[in-house]
Parts: sequence; structure tokens; C-alpha cells
Amino acid sequence: MRDYGVCLWSFGDIPIEKKCQLANEIGVTGVEVDGDLTQNPVELARLLKQHQLKILSVTPNNVDIASSDEKIRQQAENYFLELLDWAFELGVPKICLHGEVGKIRGCGDRARDWEQLVKSTKAVTEKAEKMGIVVVFEVLNRYENHQIVTGEEALRLIRDVDSHSLFVLLDAYHMNIEETNPVATLEKVGNQLGMYHVADSNRQAVGNGHADIKAQIRALHKVDYTGPIIMEMVAEGPDPFTAEKGGNYLEVLTNYYRDSLKQIKIWDEK
Repeated sequence: MRDYGVCLWSFGDIPIEKKCQLANEIGVTGVEVDGDLTQNPVELARLLKQHQLKILSVTPNNVDIASSDEKIRQQAENYFLELLDWAFELGVPKICLHGEVGKIRGCGDRARDWEQLVKSTKAVTEKAEKMGIVVVFEVLNRYENHQIVTGEEALRLIRDVDSHSLFVLLDAYHMNIEETNPVATLEKVGNQLGMYHVADSNRQAVGNGHADIKAQIRALHKVDYTGPIIMEMVAEGPDPFTAEKGGNYLEVLTNYYRDSLKQIKIWDEK
């Protein structure tokens, strides 16, 4: 049976207990937690178990794994190495890895940028292999990062890193911006797909935009993707990089998730 989840960061800066309650109200089986290393992983695992929520993945802090500044790149790499230890204690099977959100330009030397990205990713996956943890590299869009904005670029990274623990995370919202045909991209990534995030073209509820989510769900079946479907939506409002939109955003978001989950399940079960 497939797991369905939500990204906890999307609820904003509210107590973790409240986030768990909202997840239960929505009806998901699991969650993607924030990779905040100040949280006690044992206590967090206990809390999620208490709310009968599986831990599906980890959303990382925003760090620059491809910085041309070696000190910054090393700090970012070290964060992910520590995150693996934290995730292991938490009992989570997967962590997400991606470039710094908001970094839309490289150093001016694309070969150097790529070298740094591969170097950091290799260091993370080498440790992940030993720990039995899967690393899913999230494909973003050009307005969030200058590297890995298509499924094809993600496949190139997998080839260059050459690790059996590295897979691709495709997100319906990001694909809407960058991919000519998101369904074809899902099919091309195929068995390298390690995670699927979903939101409509405006990052709202399924049906609020123009993305063909139904066709994407069918593509998941075609490539035999059995992993979780994790919803990552935000309420309508300014500043795409913050979850908190003011007013009754939590009610709006909860309704997005509840309605979307109902529709996704219908498509997924056919």
C-alpha cells in the first residue's frame, strides 16, 4: 500500500505537535520532516509515532553544496554528513539533497560549479551507502537554483556521482516550470525516481492550476514507482519562500491537502 504524506515545513513556524495534528486531520500516513539538527531525533520519532505518522523523508536546511568558496561548500557538506547521523537516529529511510534555494547564478565557471556539486554529492552518498540511507536529489527550477532544474540534468548527476544510494526527486510544481512534458520526464527517469512531490502549477491544491496531475500519477504506475506521494503546497499569497501567508492560511492549506489527497487517491487506485 502506498504512503501519502505532507512536507511539515509548509505549515510554517508552529509547534510540531500542531503540525502532527494537522497531518492527522488531513489523513496522510506520513510526513517529510524538517532537517533541523537542534531537534532531538529520538524525541521527534516518539512524537510522530504517538500520532501514528511514518517518517517518509527529510527536508534539508538551505545550504550551498556547490559554492565556489571552499569554506562555505565544506560547511554545507558537513551539514549533510551530520544530517545522515541525525536521520539514522530518527529512523528515516531517505533524505533530500538539493542546491541552495535562492542561488540563481553560479560562479561564472559552469565546469567549476558542476565539479563542486559532484564533489559534495559524492561525499554525502558515500556515507549514505554505508548507513543504508537513500539520498534523493530534488530537481528545482531556475528561479530557485541554477543547477539541476530538469530530470535530464539529474540523471547526468547520478551518472557522474555513480552511487547506488542516489536517486531523483521530481516535483510536479517544479516540472511545470522547466519540463516540456512532465509525464515524459517521469517516464525517462524511470527506476531512478526515488521520490515524488506534488502540487498544482501554482503550488496550490490539485485542480487549482493547469498541471495534468492525473497523467503524472499514471506515469508513476507505468514506471512501477511504489514510493510515497508527498504533497508540498502553500496557501495563496506573496513570497513563495515562506509558508506563512497571514490570515487563515493554515485552514486554506489544510483544505488544499485534504481535497488533493482525496483526488490523488482516486487516480492512484485506478
